[in-house]
Formats: sequence, C-alpha cells, structure tokens
Amino acid sequence: MNDEILEGVLDEFKKLAEIPRPSKHEEKISGYLQKYLLSLGFDVTQDQHKNIIAEIPASEGKEDAPLTILQAHMDMVCVAEDGYNYDALTSPIKLLRTEKFLEAEGTSLGADDGMGIAEILYITKNFFNGKFENVPHGPILLIFTSDEEQGMGGAININKEHFNDAQFMINCDSENFDVIVVGSAGHLSADFTRQINFLNTEIFSSASNSAAMKIKICGLRGGHSGIEIDDNRANAIKILTKFLHELNLRGNVRLSKIDGGTVQNVIPSSAEAVIVTDLNFEDVKNFSDEFSARMKKIFVDEVNLKIIVDETDMPSKIFSVGDFNDLIDLVTLIHSGIFSTSNTSPKFIQASANLGVIRTDEKISVKVMSRFNIDELAEEFETVNKTLAKVTNFDVKFGEHSPAWIHNPKSTLGKIAAEIFAEQNNFSAQIKTIHAGLECSHFIGKNPALEIISIGTTNEFIHSTRERLHLDTVTPQVNLIVETLKRIAELKAEENQDD
Repeated sequence: MNDEILEGVLDEFKKLAEIPRPSKHEEKISGYLQKYLLSLGFDVTQDQHKNIIAEIPASEGKEDAPLTILQAHMDMVCVAEDGYNYDALTSPIKLLRTEKFLEAEGTSLGADDGMGIAEILYITKNFFNGKFENVPHGPILLIFTSDEEQGMGGAININKEHFNDAQFMINCDSENFDVIVVGSAGHLSADFTRQINFLNTEIFSSASNSAAMKIKICGLRGGHSGIEIDDNRANAIKILTKFLHELNLRGNVRLSKIDGGTVQNVIPSSAEAVIVTDLNFEDVKNFSDEFSARMKKIFVDEVNLKIIVDETDMPSKIFSVGDFNDLIDLVTLIHSGIFSTSNTSPKFIQASANLGVIRTDEKISVKVMSRFNIDELAEEFETVNKTLAKVTNFDVKFGEHSPAWIHNPKSTLGKIAAEIFAEQNNFSAQIKTIHAGLECSHFIGKNPALEIISIGTTNEFIHSTRERLHLDTVTPQVNLIVETLKRIAELKAEENQDD
C-alpha cells in the first residue's frame, strides 16, 4: 500500500513536470487542472487570475462536518544551471530518481509546490475509486492558486466568498515533513530603478589603452531567501559590485552592463558585468584571484565560488561616472541578510531582506524582498529604502504588502494534526512559525475565523538547481492528510460569521 501511494503521487507529479509553470504564466497548468478535476465530476471554477476552485462533496452522512480547504499553488521558481538548455516558458522538467530522492536535470524540481498539488490530486481522486473507502470525509474545497512565488497575486485576488463557510484549511506548501507550520512571515518588495545616462564608449577608450572584459561571479549556493537567509550564503550581486568597486580603485573602470539573480525571493548564485578598463587583462585576473581568496575566507561554505574574467568585444556604450558610482553605493548600502531576531528566541529571525535581482536595460533595476514576522517592521523597511533611494538618486516602488500569519494557539486543527502525526510516526512533529512567506496570511484576512496549518513533504534546496524531494516522506504525508480529514469529519460544523 505504501509503495502504491508513493507511485500514485509521483505519477501525478510527473504530469505536472511536463507543464511549464513559471510565475505569471500559469495558463497551461491552470487549464490542465480545470480539465482534470472536471473529468472527475467535480464542480470547478477558474477565475480571471487563473485560480482553480473545485468542490468535493462530503461522504454520505458527513454533509454537516466542517468544510475544509486543501490548498497549494501552481507556479514554481524556475532556475537552471549556467549553460543548461532550458526555457522556463516551454521546457518540461526532466526528472531524475534515485532510491532516496527525486531531483531534476539541470533545473529546479518544482516540488515547491508541485508536490502539494500532486498529493491533493491523488487523495481526492482516490476518495472516489475505493482506495480510501474506509475514510469518510466532510465537504472539501480544493484551491490551487497562481503567482505565489512573485507576489501571491492569486491569493490576494481570489474572491473571499470561497472562504466564508470554511472552518479549516490545510495548506500543502511547507518543506519539512516533521514540521507543522502555524505561522509565517509577511513580505514587502522594493524595486529601485534609474534611467541610465549612457555615454559613447569611444569617449573613454580613445583617451586610454582600454580593453573590454566580462566579469562573472558563479558557483555560489544560492537558495531560498526565507529558509536559508541565516546560513551565511554569499550574494553574487553583492560580491560583483564589491569587486567592481575595488577594481575601480586600482584603475579606471567603466560599466557597460550588469545582470544577476533570477527572482527576488532567491539568493542570487551568479551575476555578471561587462566593463571597459585601462587595466590590462593580467592585472584584472590577478586581482580576481586575490579577491576570490578573501571572499572564501568570509563565506567559508562557498567552496565552489568562482570569478571568471574573459576578454570580450568592446561595447558601444558605458555608464556615466555618476550612474556607476550611485549604483555601487546603492548595492553596497542595501541590507541583504538578517535584520533582527527575537528577543526571547535569538535563533528565530524576525526580519530579513534579500537583494535578489539586478538588470540593465535602458533603465537599471534592482529588486529587493523583505520578510518580517511582525507587520510593523514593514514600515521600517519602507522608510529605510525610501531614504536609500533618495541619497543614491534612484526611484523606488514598493509591491503590495503581504501580512504575516500569526499563530493561533487555540487552533483545533493544529491539535488534531499534531496528535495524528505522533500516532502515525511514533514521534512528535515540531510546531513552528517560519520566516518564509506563505499565502495563509491572505486567507486569514478573507476569513479571520479560519484555522490553518501548513504541511508538506521534505523538499531540500528549494528555489535552486539542487532542489530534491525526500521520497520516504510522501506516503506519511498522504496518510497524515487523509487521517486529518477523517477526524474532521467526526466534528460538527460551527457557524462561521462573515466579517
């Protein structure tokens, strides 16, 4: 039976892996889920934001049990190894399976949150084919949201009426099987932009014996900006701008282009710049070796850090000196890492920020995401970054404030899930508030009486090309969800009040 559950869930996941689903491009996955659930005979709604909502009728005699929502998000963070042939909009994920793990070839796996969807599909499908025939359940609402990874747009914009009658929600978007999450961080993003005053390269190159070079920082661990922000992981954008600043002290350096990172909630593992300089290639190469050695002393676990210096074609344009200096100042002053920890539990992070993306076009854009488990800290982040933009001559715009999800210690659902976990696994789950962000805060806002837990299979190194699923956590996770639904079916629904 256990192998049947694992293989059944993985069959669902394999189908999802064939469907490209980066954030803000969920058309295909949303259509797939709509068609799939309709084929099972459920009432299905697809809203204008591509969210999918499906009604699962209760088992006979359990119609008066509390309405429970099973929820996961459709999109995934799409990252690939340097040089790997991958297009997030068209390429499927190529799965690699070993005895213990499921991984992807050259890319992120998408277990965040494809495994949540796969488990929910497997469970609801098998409520109707006899596999869980001895498991009565109350009414269930499936909600699959869009755009979780880059703004939680699906959760923000989904109609609150879907939540009015719900008493419980099981969010399937956590990353450790032995943790029941009962609270999470909010977030606020900032996008710094500035029009670049480009100069013709000949103005600089004609006055000196100059050369064009490409500088690339790569090989860093990267990772999730909430879960791994406290792990002394080097930020490729920070390292690259520090390199350029110090190199400019040794000779004349002019910047033509700088790009790095993938999305704002991932610690950037690589970044590159094209420069024009009067330093010769050997001098720059020697400096890069010395600089790399210093960085490895600071970031002792970044053993694969590389600084690659290559000669390249002379670009046609370069930043003005003022633009270059202001950019270096901005990136230097942006705080990327832990802001504060709890007074009562110093290991618990209360606030952090991640410098996730830098892009050069006609404008330069620098994207930062802050996280906070106390909503008031968002105001401080906004104030600091408005000031930073002012002193470096950048404009800054802030995204929509995603509030923190605060633990409800009186939650009946949390107690039920913890009891079942201990019974099934012979040890107790950790009950935790996490520093990563979850959509749960927006759902609580739509129905303050809603009780929520977040659970999931163990997925390591999410938001990176090393992402992997622990296969031995799949079956226990399914069993936990199924038994929790069974216990809920034994309860009588409470009358919820719409705020």
